Amino acid sequence: MIKFCMTLVLGVWLNVLIAQPYSLNDCWELSRNHYPLIKGKVLLKHITETNIKNVRVQWFPRMEISGQASWQSNVTHLETGAAMPGFDIPSAPKDQYKIALDVSQAIYDGGRIQTQSQMEEISGRIEQQNIEIQIYEVKQRVTNLFFQILMMEEKELQVQRKIETLQSRINELHSALDNGMISSAEVNTLEAEELLARQQQVALQYGLGALLDNLSSYVGREITSAKQLSKPEASDFLVPEIRPEYRLFELQKKKTGMAALLVQNNRRPVLSAFAQGGYGNPGYNMLKDQFDSFMMIGIRLKWNPWDWKQAKRQKMSLLNEAGLVDLKKETFSVNQQRIHTQLNGEISQYLAMIELDQDIVALREKVALESEKKLKNGMVTSADYVSDLNAVMNARLNKGIHRLEYLQGMALKYLTGGQELKK
Repeated sequence: MIKFCMTLVLGVWLNVLIAQPYSLNDCWELSRNHYPLIKGKVLLKHITETNIKNVRVQWFPRMEISGQASWQSNVTHLETGAAMPGFDIPSAPKDQYKIALDVSQAIYDGGRIQTQSQMEEISGRIEQQNIEIQIYEVKQRVTNLFFQILMMEEKELQVQRKIETLQSRINELHSALDNGMISSAEVNTLEAEELLARQQQVALQYGLGALLDNLSSYVGREITSAKQLSKPEASDFLVPEIRPEYRLFELQKKKTGMAALLVQNNRRPVLSAFAQGGYGNPGYNMLKDQFDSFMMIGIRLKWNPWDWKQAKRQKMSLLNEAGLVDLKKETFSVNQQRIHTQLNGEISQYLAMIELDQDIVALREKVALESEKKLKNGMVTSADYVSDLNAVMNARLNKGIHRLEYLQGMALKYLTGGQELKK
């Protein structure tokens, strides 16, 4: 019995969870998680970590095994006339063989390795931010689909109300027709208008189905009805989001700064310790014609004190790149401000229209109600009544659509962003 009750409660809870409508924010989050390239952020993280490890191994000892076998036409030797009597002075062999192990360890690199590691990290973050920008574009598409579905549902609702109203009038006119009070043309006019409304309903249903399928493909959930979506509130969009492009510009600017630092570090000397050990003929004693082992240890300093102003030119090029990033950021901000201004105008327009919609609907309903009474009494034709009915239906539709267009404008303004990234 307890098991049955637990199963029943679990089933009810799951049904409630499944039936819970999706908000616009839910669709944003679902589309983000469902976007295939979101997995690329994990791969990019692994790539960046690997690249950083590859850079840092430059601090580890470097070992190199080399071998050489050669023959040369002449070697260092003393002329016979210069030789001392009674002494046989050897010379280096013309065929020489050598195998050696060279080991080196960086001691001071001028900050190159650390700067390269930081550049690899920034490069990885730039690639991840590019994915965020693509995801943000998906967010905008989902927003447009979301409101298109709600608007389509509003249109279908008004068409359904029109069909139900026409059916009531047709039934009433049939009684009048049976009593010979009106002609059959009056009934036929309403029946034709009902069929036209049903035709519109079919078109809306198919269009709505296509939009729902499209939205489902973005969020990764099966959404089969507009009733599964909840209408947002204007308060959901009061604080605009920060656009991911601003973060990208910041990272690009930071990368040019690190690249300039690397150019500066490359001008510094490099100090390393080295050791060499090997076996060959000849060894370090070039006049000893036999195989021998050899070894050498020491410290090596490398520095290029004069680069013909190459570093200076590289820094100037990087400075120009940083300026280009600033120009891109400024251009983006200007374009966003233009969109922002346009959306503000549209939002103000919808608010002004919404204030008038209620009065328009009230007046149209009065006219339609009066026309309905006159139709029953045979004082107006069916065509006149249909005209008044269409007018009230359009007024109701406009009221609902204007409200949704206002919310869509608020959502798009929210996504457009109201300020650049704060440092």
